[in-house]
Amino acid sequence: QPSMPNGIIIMYDIRYRESDNSDSFVFFVNGITDTQYIISGLTSFISYTIGVRAYTIAGPGEWIEIQASTLLPGIEDLIVEILEDIVIINWTPLNYTELTSYVLEYKQTNEQTFQTIIFPVSVVSTGSPILQHDIEYVFQVYGVFTINNVEYESERSPPVTVTINSSSPSTSSSNDSQTGSTSLVVGIAVLSIIVITSIVVNIIFIVILLKILIKKPKEKERS
Repeated sequence: QPSMPNGIIIMYDIRYRESDNSDSFVFFVNGITDTQYIISGLTSFISYTIGVRAYTIAGPGEWIEIQASTLLPGIEDLIVEILEDIVIINWTPLNYTELTSYVLEYKQTNEQTFQTIIFPVSVVSTGSPILQHDIEYVFQVYGVFTINNVEYESERSPPVTVTINSSSPSTSSSNDSQTGSTSLVVGIAVLSIIVITSIVVNIIFIVILLKILIKKPKEKERS
């Protein structure tokens, strides 16, 4: 309601449209006599520009516009934990059927551009990026939603900054809560080399053991 109306207000008009789409259709609701109106049938994850004007005997006033959105809140709880050569990233999942994937963004603090890892909602671990020791990194996560074949991004989680140092395990968080979180295990390249080496050693050991077992029965037959 205007603070200084030009006469007695007879009614109001409302108009609204998608804020980020200049070609979107403008909807009008005319002849409202109350100072409250519920707009229904909006699309999720969309920002709208909503305008209101008042009518008096002298005619319509100017449009007053605000922006409102049906966007989802972003991921709020992001925890980054370093255990030796493994970086474990936890966050509270977004429980919506329209959610199609998560995106992990990471970069060194002195870099301008984030690198990304994209993975489905059902996946809680993925391949490891190559991270360097004694380097400070920034991590953040967001969700991707698909509505009417159009993809929308949720707001980013608060960024978490950590220094990769295997000699001193640590945990950094954007929120103290760790309940109901999804886990993403990110390994440093050194760990992958250690795992591969141990597998090769085990295979060699098994082959040697089999050769010994095969030779023993043959030696008994000769005796």
